[in-house]
Amino acid sequence: MRLRELITLVHQLDASLKLGFDTNPIKPISGMSASDNHLKLHTVTQTPLTVKTFRQHATHFDQQLVVFKSDEERLYGFRQSGHWLLFK
Repeated sequence: MRLRELITLVHQLDASLKLGFDTNPIKPISGMSASDNHLKLHTVTQTPLTVKTFRQHATHFDQQLVVFKSDEERLYGFRQSGHWLLFK
């Protein structure tokens, strides 16, 4: 999934949804960085980004970046669960 596509998909979602990885337990996504045509989502702290903060930060990156976990695993989708937007 490219960043441009992700921004389009989350546009209509509740801005207060917290971002996390679809694991047990949930791993909060707390930051983003770009390298080698990848947008990497990080779990550095326990304070998750929200859809609102994601949108704000995402505008500073190249919209053609492919979205990955920080461990180089490509992300293909997400689902909503309660107050979380969980990436797979």
